[in-house]
Amino acid sequence: MTGHAIILAAGQGVRLRAIVEDRPKGLIEIGGETLVGRSIRLLRAAGVRRITIVAGYLAEQYARLAVQDAEISVATNGAFATTGSMASLAAALFVTPAEDVLVLESDIIYDTRALPSILPILDATLVSGPTDAGDEVWVDAIDDRLRAMSKDRRQVSSVIGEFVGITHLSRAAADAMRAEFGAFVAAHGHGRMDYETGALVKVARRVPIRTVLVPDLQWGEIDDERHYARVTSMDWSER
Repeated sequence: MTGHAIILAAGQGVRLRAIVEDRPKGLIEIGGETLVGRSIRLLRAAGVRRITIVAGYLAEQYARLAVQDAEISVATNGAFATTGSMASLAAALFVTPAEDVLVLESDIIYDTRALPSILPILDATLVSGPTDAGDEVWVDAIDDRLRAMSKDRRQVSSVIGEFVGITHLSRAAADAMRAEFGAFVAAHGHGRMDYETGALVKVARRVPIRTVLVPDLQWGEIDDERHYARVTSMDWSER
C-alpha cells in the first residue's frame, strides 16, 4: 500500500464558472464537505498520510489548505491554462519522493469502497460500471489488462466500464509516464497531454496496467452543471 497520494487540481473549471466562479473545482462542496477535503479524509482513513496537491487556477486557495496540515504539500503547474493533466502529474513527480503514488483527480466524488479496492494493487486503475453521466472515458481491457481508453466509444473495441480517475502507480510506471510526456512535448511543441488517455495508455503497451472493476461503484465527476446536479442528487451520508 502506498503512503503518498497526488491530487490533480490545476484545472480552470471553465464549464462550472456559474457555480464556482470563486474557487477551483476541487473546492466545490457536496454535503458540507469539499471534494478535495473528502478525498483527504478518505485517504487518511485508508492509511495514506502524505498528499501532494497540484494546483494552478486559484492556487493560493490550496496553499491555505496546506498551511493547516504538515503532511499536505502543494506543487504548482504554472502553465495550467495551456497544458493538460499530464503536465500537472509531471510537476508533482518532480518534487515527490521516488516511491509509489496514488493519483486522483480533484473533481471526483466516490464512495468509501473506491480506495480499499485499488490500494492493494499496484499499477492499476479503477473502473466502474456504466453511470450514464455523460462525458465518460471508456476503458478497453482484456483479462483485466488495460489496452485503451477514449471519450469516443467508437475508438475502443471492448468496453469493460468507465475510468474513475483513481490510479495506483509504481514509481517506475509513473516515471515512464513522465518520459512519455517529455517525448510528447518534444514532438508537438506543447504540453496538452492527458495523463490517462495519453500517457497511461502509452505506458500500458509495455507495462501491465491492471483494471480494477467495481461494477456498482457510486461516484461522479463534476465538469459541468449537469454533473453537479447529478452528484448533489445522490446520498453520500453513508458512503
